[in-house]
Amino acid sequence: MGKEKDYKSAAGTILWMIITAVVVFLVTSFQYTKMSLGNEVYDYYSDVSSSGDYDFDKLKKVLEIIDKEYLYSYDLEKIEDGAISGMLDALGDPYTAYYNVENTKNFLVETEGEYEGIGIYLTMDTEYELPIVLAVFKNSPAAEAGVLPGDYILEIEGESTKDKLLEEISTKVKGRPNTKVKIKFGRYDDNENYEEIEKEITRKKIETNYFEDKILENNIGYISFEAFDEHAEEHFNDAYNKLVNKNEVKGLIIDLRNNSGGIVDVAEAIVDKIVPLGNITYIVDKEGNKEYINSDSECIKIPLVVLINENSASAAEIMAAAVQDHSVGEIVGTTSYGKGLVQKFKSLGDGTYVKITISEYFSPNGKKINGVGVVPDVIVEDDKNTEEDEQLLKAIEIINQM
Repeated sequence: MGKEKDYKSAAGTILWMIITAVVVFLVTSFQYTKMSLGNEVYDYYSDVSSSGDYDFDKLKKVLEIIDKEYLYSYDLEKIEDGAISGMLDALGDPYTAYYNVENTKNFLVETEGEYEGIGIYLTMDTEYELPIVLAVFKNSPAAEAGVLPGDYILEIEGESTKDKLLEEISTKVKGRPNTKVKIKFGRYDDNENYEEIEKEITRKKIETNYFEDKILENNIGYISFEAFDEHAEEHFNDAYNKLVNKNEVKGLIIDLRNNSGGIVDVAEAIVDKIVPLGNITYIVDKEGNKEYINSDSECIKIPLVVLINENSASAAEIMAAAVQDHSVGEIVGTTSYGKGLVQKFKSLGDGTYVKITISEYFSPNGKKINGVGVVPDVIVEDDKNTEEDEQLLKAIEIINQM
Protein backbone atom coordinates (compact mmCIF):
# COMPACT_ATOMS: atom_id res chain seq x y z
CA MET A 1 0.00 0.00 0.00
CA GLY A 2 2.88 2.38 0.77
CA LYS A 3 4.33 1.99 -2.72
CA GLU A 4 0.87 2.50 -4.24
CA LYS A 5 0.47 5.77 -2.32
CA ASP A 6 3.92 6.90 -3.40
CA TYR A 7 3.05 6.13 -7.01
CA LYS A 8 -0.24 8.01 -6.79
CA SER A 9 1.47 10.96 -5.19
CA ALA A 10 4.07 11.09 -7.96
CA ALA A 11 1.41 10.70 -10.62
CA GLY A 12 -0.63 13.46 -9.03
CA THR A 13 2.38 15.77 -9.04
CA ILE A 14 3.01 15.08 -12.72
CA LEU A 15 -0.67 15.60 -13.53
CA TRP A 16 -0.60 19.00 -11.87
CA MET A 17 2.51 19.80 -13.87
CA ILE A 18 0.55 18.90 -16.99
CA ILE A 19 -2.40 21.12 -16.10
CA THR A 20 -0.03 23.95 -15.28
CA ALA A 21 1.63 23.55 -18.68
CA VAL A 22 -1.76 23.49 -20.38
CA VAL A 23 -2.89 26.66 -18.60
CA VAL A 24 0.38 28.41 -19.43
CA PHE A 25 -0.06 27.38 -23.06
CA LEU A 26 -3.57 28.81 -23.16
CA VAL A 27 -2.63 32.21 -21.76
CA THR A 28 0.63 32.60 -23.68
CA SER A 29 1.06 33.33 -27.37
CA PHE A 30 4.13 33.34 -29.59
CA GLN A 31 5.00 35.87 -32.29
CA TYR A 32 6.78 34.73 -35.46
CA THR A 33 8.14 36.64 -38.43
CA LYS A 34 7.37 34.32 -41.35
CA MET A 35 3.87 33.72 -42.72
CA SER A 36 2.23 30.41 -43.62
CA LEU A 37 -0.27 29.43 -46.28
CA GLY A 38 -0.64 25.73 -45.68
CA ASN A 39 2.64 23.79 -45.57
CA GLU A 40 5.12 26.09 -43.85
CA VAL A 41 7.69 26.00 -41.08
CA TYR A 42 8.78 28.96 -38.96
CA ASP A 43 12.03 30.31 -37.68
CA TYR A 44 11.68 31.64 -34.16
CA TYR A 45 9.34 33.08 -31.56
CA SER A 46 9.30 35.38 -28.53
CA ASP A 47 6.91 35.16 -25.58
CA VAL A 48 4.06 37.65 -25.64
CA SER A 49 1.69 37.71 -22.66
CA SER A 50 -2.06 37.80 -23.21
CA SER A 51 -4.86 38.44 -20.75
CA GLY A 52 -7.12 35.72 -19.38
CA ASP A 53 -8.57 34.99 -15.93
CA TYR A 54 -10.18 31.60 -16.60
CA ASP A 55 -9.16 29.22 -13.82
CA PHE A 56 -9.89 25.84 -15.55
CA ASP A 57 -11.50 24.37 -12.43
CA LYS A 58 -13.38 21.72 -14.41
CA LEU A 59 -10.21 20.51 -16.11
CA LYS A 60 -8.44 20.36 -12.77
CA LYS A 61 -11.27 18.28 -11.30
CA VAL A 62 -11.12 15.80 -14.16
CA LEU A 63 -7.38 15.36 -13.71
CA GLU A 64 -7.89 14.86 -9.98
CA ILE A 65 -10.55 12.22 -10.63
CA ILE A 66 -8.22 10.38 -13.00
CA ASP A 67 -5.44 10.47 -10.44
CA LYS A 68 -7.56 9.23 -7.53
CA GLU A 69 -10.17 6.98 -9.10
CA TYR A 70 -9.12 5.62 -12.51
CA LEU A 71 -8.70 1.85 -12.27
CA TYR A 72 -6.08 1.27 -14.95
CA SER A 73 -2.64 2.59 -15.68
CA TYR A 74 -2.42 5.55 -18.02
CA ASP A 75 0.10 7.39 -20.17
CA LEU A 76 0.65 10.92 -18.91
CA GLU A 77 2.09 12.07 -22.22
CA LYS A 78 -1.02 10.88 -24.05
CA ILE A 79 -3.20 12.76 -21.57
CA GLU A 80 -1.26 15.93 -22.26
CA ASP A 81 -1.39 15.41 -26.04
CA GLY A 82 -5.11 14.72 -25.83
CA ALA A 83 -5.77 17.84 -23.76
CA ILE A 84 -3.96 20.07 -26.23
CA SER A 85 -5.57 18.39 -29.27
CA GLY A 86 -8.99 18.73 -27.68
CA MET A 87 -8.54 22.42 -26.96
CA LEU A 88 -7.51 23.17 -30.52
CA ASP A 89 -10.20 20.95 -32.02
CA ALA A 90 -12.83 22.82 -29.98
CA LEU A 91 -11.98 25.98 -31.92
CA GLY A 92 -13.73 24.45 -34.92
CA ASP A 93 -10.96 25.50 -37.32
CA PRO A 94 -9.77 22.66 -39.61
CA TYR A 95 -6.42 24.38 -40.13
CA THR A 96 -5.55 24.70 -36.42
CA ALA A 97 -4.07 21.52 -34.97
CA TYR A 98 -1.55 19.93 -32.63
CA TYR A 99 1.46 18.14 -34.13
CA ASN A 100 3.11 15.52 -31.95
CA VAL A 101 6.71 14.52 -32.62
CA GLU A 102 5.82 11.99 -35.33
CA ASN A 103 3.41 14.33 -37.13
CA THR A 104 5.97 17.13 -36.99
CA LYS A 105 8.64 14.95 -38.61
CA ASN A 106 6.21 13.93 -41.36
CA PHE A 107 5.29 17.55 -42.00
CA LEU A 108 8.90 18.69 -42.25
CA VAL A 109 9.68 15.92 -44.72
CA GLU A 110 6.71 16.89 -46.91
CA THR A 111 7.83 20.51 -47.19
CA GLU A 112 11.20 19.26 -48.43
CA GLY A 113 9.53 17.68 -51.44
CA GLU A 114 9.16 13.98 -50.66
CA TYR A 115 7.68 11.57 -48.13
CA GLU A 116 6.52 7.96 -47.81
CA GLY A 117 2.85 7.21 -48.39
CA ILE A 118 0.26 6.97 -51.16
CA GLY A 119 0.53 10.48 -52.64
CA ILE A 120 -2.43 12.64 -51.59
CA TYR A 121 -3.03 15.98 -49.92
CA LEU A 122 -5.87 15.95 -47.39
CA THR A 123 -8.00 18.65 -45.85
CA MET A 124 -11.04 18.47 -43.58
CA ASP A 125 -14.59 18.94 -44.81
CA THR A 126 -16.07 20.74 -41.81
CA GLU A 127 -19.67 20.13 -42.92
CA TYR A 128 -19.34 16.34 -42.83
CA GLU A 129 -16.39 16.24 -40.41
CA LEU A 130 -14.57 13.91 -42.79
CA PRO A 131 -11.17 14.11 -44.49
CA ILE A 132 -11.38 14.89 -48.19
CA VAL A 133 -8.72 14.48 -50.87
CA LEU A 134 -7.62 17.91 -52.04
CA ALA A 135 -5.00 16.76 -54.55
CA VAL A 136 -3.51 13.52 -55.90
CA PHE A 137 0.16 13.53 -56.90
CA LYS A 138 0.92 12.49 -60.44
CA ASN A 139 2.54 9.05 -60.83
CA SER A 140 1.70 8.20 -57.21
CA PRO A 141 0.14 4.98 -55.86
CA ALA A 142 -3.08 6.91 -55.22
CA ALA A 143 -3.19 8.12 -58.82
CA GLU A 144 -2.54 4.60 -60.10
CA ALA A 145 -5.35 3.29 -57.87
CA GLY A 146 -7.79 5.81 -59.34
CA VAL A 147 -8.18 8.05 -56.27
CA LEU A 148 -9.61 11.43 -57.27
CA PRO A 149 -9.68 14.93 -55.74
CA GLY A 150 -12.97 15.26 -53.90
CA ASP A 151 -12.97 11.66 -52.61
CA TYR A 152 -13.83 11.36 -48.93
CA ILE A 153 -11.82 8.97 -46.73
CA LEU A 154 -14.39 7.01 -44.72
CA GLU A 155 -12.27 4.26 -43.18
CA ILE A 156 -8.62 3.29 -42.83
CA GLU A 157 -7.99 -0.39 -42.11
CA GLY A 158 -11.64 -0.75 -41.14
CA GLU A 159 -11.57 2.13 -38.64
CA SER A 160 -13.88 5.08 -39.20
CA THR A 161 -12.32 8.51 -39.77
CA LYS A 162 -15.42 10.32 -38.50
CA ASP A 163 -14.52 13.00 -35.94
CA LYS A 164 -10.82 12.08 -36.11
CA LEU A 165 -8.14 14.78 -36.27
CA LEU A 166 -6.68 15.38 -39.71
CA GLU A 167 -3.11 14.86 -38.49
CA GLU A 168 -4.04 11.47 -37.00
CA ILE A 169 -5.65 10.41 -40.28
CA SER A 170 -2.68 11.62 -42.31
CA THR A 171 -0.28 9.62 -40.15
CA LYS A 172 -2.31 6.43 -40.65
CA VAL A 173 -2.31 6.87 -44.42
CA LYS A 174 1.47 7.23 -44.51
CA GLY A 175 3.88 4.39 -43.89
CA ARG A 176 6.97 2.57 -45.02
CA PRO A 177 7.43 1.83 -48.74
CA ASN A 178 5.99 -1.50 -49.98
CA THR A 179 3.52 -1.73 -47.10
CA LYS A 180 -0.19 -1.78 -47.91
CA VAL A 181 -3.09 0.22 -46.54
CA LYS A 182 -6.83 -0.44 -46.98
CA ILE A 183 -8.89 2.70 -47.42
CA LYS A 184 -12.63 3.09 -48.02
CA PHE A 185 -13.48 6.17 -50.08
CA GLY A 186 -16.81 7.90 -50.61
CA ARG A 187 -17.30 9.56 -54.01
CA TYR A 188 -19.90 11.77 -55.68
CA ASP A 189 -19.89 11.91 -59.47
CA ASP A 190 -20.87 14.91 -61.61
CA ASN A 191 -24.54 13.95 -61.26
CA GLU A 192 -24.29 13.74 -57.45
CA ASN A 193 -24.54 9.95 -57.49
CA TYR A 194 -22.75 8.49 -54.47
CA GLU A 195 -20.70 5.31 -54.19
CA GLU A 196 -18.26 3.80 -51.72
CA ILE A 197 -15.02 2.28 -53.00
CA GLU A 198 -12.51 0.23 -51.01
CA LYS A 199 -8.94 0.12 -52.27
CA GLU A 200 -5.76 -1.53 -51.04
CA ILE A 201 -2.88 0.75 -51.95
CA THR A 202 0.83 0.00 -51.69
CA ARG A 203 2.83 2.85 -50.23
CA LYS A 204 6.06 4.12 -51.75
CA LYS A 205 8.45 7.04 -51.56
CA ILE A 206 6.60 10.02 -53.01
CA GLU A 207 7.94 13.05 -54.81
CA THR A 208 5.36 15.55 -53.61
CA ASN A 209 5.71 18.20 -56.29
CA TYR A 210 5.48 16.90 -59.82
CA PHE A 211 6.86 19.69 -62.04
CA GLU A 212 6.38 19.87 -65.78
CA ASP A 213 7.40 22.37 -68.44
CA LYS A 214 7.09 22.05 -72.21
CA ILE A 215 6.22 23.86 -75.41
CA LEU A 216 2.72 23.27 -76.77
CA GLU A 217 1.37 23.79 -80.27
CA ASN A 218 1.88 27.21 -81.88
CA ASN A 219 4.91 27.88 -79.67
CA ILE A 220 3.00 28.29 -76.38
CA GLY A 221 4.93 27.64 -73.15
CA TYR A 222 3.40 25.49 -70.42
CA ILE A 223 4.41 25.17 -66.74
CA SER A 224 2.58 22.94 -64.24
CA PHE A 225 3.35 22.14 -60.61
CA GLU A 226 1.42 20.82 -57.62
CA ALA A 227 2.73 22.79 -54.64
CA PHE A 228 4.76 25.82 -53.64
CA ASP A 229 7.32 23.75 -51.72
CA GLU A 230 10.98 24.48 -50.95
CA HIS A 231 12.12 23.58 -54.48
CA ALA A 232 9.28 25.15 -56.48
CA GLU A 233 10.96 28.54 -56.94
CA GLU A 234 14.12 26.97 -58.35
CA HIS A 235 12.15 24.72 -60.71
CA PHE A 236 9.90 27.57 -61.80
CA ASN A 237 12.82 29.91 -62.48
CA ASP A 238 14.56 27.26 -64.59
CA ALA A 239 11.41 26.61 -66.60
CA TYR A 240 10.58 30.31 -66.95
CA ASN A 241 14.06 31.17 -68.19
CA LYS A 242 14.09 28.25 -70.62
CA LEU A 243 10.63 28.93 -72.06
CA VAL A 244 10.21 32.70 -71.82
CA ASN A 245 13.68 34.24 -71.75
CA LYS A 246 15.50 31.88 -74.13
CA ASN A 247 12.89 30.28 -76.40
CA GLU A 248 10.80 33.44 -76.71
CA VAL A 249 7.48 31.59 -76.74
CA LYS A 250 4.55 33.69 -77.85
CA GLY A 251 2.53 33.01 -74.70
CA LEU A 252 2.65 31.13 -71.37
CA ILE A 253 0.15 28.90 -69.57
CA ILE A 254 0.73 28.31 -65.84
CA ASP A 255 -1.31 25.33 -64.68
CA LEU A 256 -2.24 25.55 -60.99
CA ARG A 257 -5.08 23.04 -61.12
CA ASN A 258 -4.94 20.76 -58.07
CA ASN A 259 -2.11 22.87 -56.64
CA SER A 260 -2.69 22.70 -52.89
CA GLY A 261 -0.59 25.73 -51.94
CA GLY A 262 2.60 25.89 -49.91
CA ILE A 263 5.21 28.28 -48.58
CA VAL A 264 4.27 31.95 -48.83
CA ASP A 265 7.84 33.13 -49.45
CA VAL A 266 8.03 30.80 -52.45
CA ALA A 267 4.69 32.02 -53.80
CA GLU A 268 5.78 35.63 -53.34
CA ALA A 269 9.03 35.06 -55.27
CA ILE A 270 7.27 33.33 -58.17
CA VAL A 271 4.45 35.88 -58.43
CA ASP A 272 7.05 38.67 -58.30
CA LYS A 273 8.35 37.54 -61.71
CA ILE A 274 4.88 37.79 -63.23
CA VAL A 275 3.11 40.91 -61.92
CA PRO A 276 4.35 44.53 -62.15
CA LEU A 277 5.37 46.87 -59.35
CA GLY A 278 2.72 46.83 -56.63
CA ASN A 279 0.95 44.65 -54.11
CA ILE A 280 0.90 40.83 -54.41
CA THR A 281 -1.37 40.26 -51.42
CA TYR A 282 -2.03 41.72 -48.00
CA ILE A 283 -2.65 39.99 -44.70
CA VAL A 284 -4.98 41.13 -41.90
CA ASP A 285 -4.59 39.89 -38.30
CA LYS A 286 -7.15 39.75 -35.48
CA GLU A 287 -6.41 43.36 -34.48
CA GLY A 288 -7.02 44.60 -38.02
CA ASN A 289 -3.34 45.25 -38.70
CA LYS A 290 -2.35 44.88 -42.36
CA GLU A 291 0.92 43.54 -43.76
CA TYR A 292 1.55 44.12 -47.46
CA ILE A 293 3.65 41.83 -49.65
CA ASN A 294 4.84 43.73 -52.71
CA SER A 295 6.51 42.97 -56.04
CA ASP A 296 9.23 44.84 -57.91
CA SER A 297 9.01 46.23 -61.43
CA GLU A 298 9.84 42.96 -63.25
CA CYS A 299 6.79 41.70 -65.15
CA ILE A 300 5.85 39.13 -67.79
CA LYS A 301 5.77 40.67 -71.29
CA ILE A 302 3.87 37.98 -73.21
CA PRO A 303 0.24 36.76 -73.08
CA LEU A 304 -0.45 34.72 -69.94
CA VAL A 305 -3.19 32.32 -68.87
CA VAL A 306 -3.38 30.78 -65.38
CA LEU A 307 -5.44 27.59 -65.03
CA ILE A 308 -7.22 26.91 -61.73
CA ASN A 309 -9.92 24.57 -60.47
CA GLU A 310 -11.83 23.77 -57.29
CA ASN A 311 -8.70 22.12 -55.83
CA SER A 312 -6.40 25.11 -56.34
CA ALA A 313 -5.81 26.41 -52.83
CA SER A 314 -3.88 28.77 -50.60
CA ALA A 315 -0.70 30.06 -52.29
CA ALA A 316 -2.08 29.01 -55.69
CA GLU A 317 -5.01 31.35 -55.06
CA ILE A 318 -2.66 34.18 -54.14
CA MET A 319 -0.95 33.82 -57.51
CA ALA A 320 -4.21 33.63 -59.46
CA ALA A 321 -5.70 36.61 -57.61
CA ALA A 322 -2.57 38.73 -58.14
CA VAL A 323 -2.49 37.97 -61.88
CA GLN A 324 -6.19 38.80 -62.13
CA ASP A 325 -6.07 42.05 -60.15
CA HIS A 326 -2.99 43.31 -62.01
CA SER A 327 -4.58 42.38 -65.38
CA VAL A 328 -1.44 40.68 -66.64
CA GLY A 329 -3.24 37.48 -67.69
CA GLU A 330 -6.51 35.61 -67.94
CA ILE A 331 -7.69 33.17 -65.26
CA VAL A 332 -9.37 30.11 -66.80
CA GLY A 333 -11.11 27.12 -65.22
CA THR A 334 -13.43 26.84 -62.22
CA THR A 335 -13.63 28.74 -58.93
CA SER A 336 -10.76 27.84 -56.62
CA TYR A 337 -10.95 26.17 -53.20
CA GLY A 338 -11.18 29.29 -51.04
CA LYS A 339 -8.47 28.79 -48.42
CA GLY A 340 -7.46 32.34 -47.53
CA LEU A 341 -6.23 31.85 -43.99
CA VAL A 342 -2.69 32.17 -42.68
CA GLN A 343 -1.26 29.66 -40.20
CA LYS A 344 1.79 29.73 -37.98
CA PHE A 345 3.74 26.83 -36.57
CA LYS A 346 4.55 27.37 -32.90
CA SER A 347 7.08 25.25 -31.09
CA LEU A 348 6.15 23.90 -27.66
CA GLY A 349 9.81 23.25 -26.91
CA ASP A 350 9.84 19.45 -26.93
CA GLY A 351 9.69 18.63 -30.65
CA THR A 352 5.92 19.17 -30.82
CA TYR A 353 4.17 22.08 -32.50
CA VAL A 354 0.87 23.86 -32.71
CA LYS A 355 -0.34 25.06 -36.10
CA ILE A 356 -2.75 27.91 -35.52
CA THR A 357 -4.69 30.29 -37.77
CA ILE A 358 -3.55 33.85 -37.08
CA SER A 359 -4.73 36.00 -40.00
CA GLU A 360 -6.47 36.19 -43.36
CA TYR A 361 -5.13 37.28 -46.73
CA PHE A 362 -6.81 39.23 -49.52
CA SER A 363 -6.19 39.94 -53.18
CA PRO A 364 -4.34 43.16 -54.16
CA ASN A 365 -7.71 44.86 -54.81
CA GLY A 366 -9.09 43.71 -51.46
CA LYS A 367 -11.18 40.77 -52.65
CA LYS A 368 -11.88 38.13 -50.02
CA ILE A 369 -10.53 34.66 -50.85
CA ASN A 370 -11.31 32.55 -47.79
CA GLY A 371 -14.58 30.70 -48.21
CA VAL A 372 -15.06 32.37 -51.59
CA GLY A 373 -12.16 31.40 -53.83
CA VAL A 374 -10.90 33.08 -56.98
CA VAL A 375 -13.54 33.27 -59.71
CA PRO A 376 -11.98 32.77 -63.17
CA ASP A 377 -12.29 35.38 -65.91
CA VAL A 378 -13.35 32.54 -68.20
CA ILE A 379 -15.26 29.68 -66.54
CA VAL A 380 -14.69 26.32 -68.18
CA GLU A 381 -15.72 23.00 -66.68
CA ASP A 382 -13.61 19.91 -67.32
CA ASP A 383 -15.86 17.24 -68.79
CA LYS A 384 -14.79 13.99 -67.10
CA ASN A 385 -16.64 11.99 -69.72
CA THR A 386 -14.18 13.03 -72.44
CA GLU A 387 -10.47 12.47 -72.87
CA GLU A 388 -9.96 16.07 -73.94
CA ASP A 389 -8.76 18.73 -71.50
CA GLU A 390 -11.34 21.42 -72.18
CA GLN A 391 -9.74 23.90 -69.80
CA LEU A 392 -6.30 23.60 -71.37
CA LEU A 393 -7.79 23.83 -74.88
CA LYS A 394 -9.53 27.06 -73.86
CA ALA A 395 -6.27 28.44 -72.49
CA ILE A 396 -4.51 27.68 -75.79
CA GLU A 397 -7.37 29.35 -77.69
CA ILE A 398 -7.10 32.49 -75.58
CA ILE A 399 -3.32 32.72 -76.06
CA ASN A 400 -3.77 32.36 -79.81
CA GLN A 401 -6.37 35.13 -79.85
CA MET A 402 -4.07 37.43 -77.88
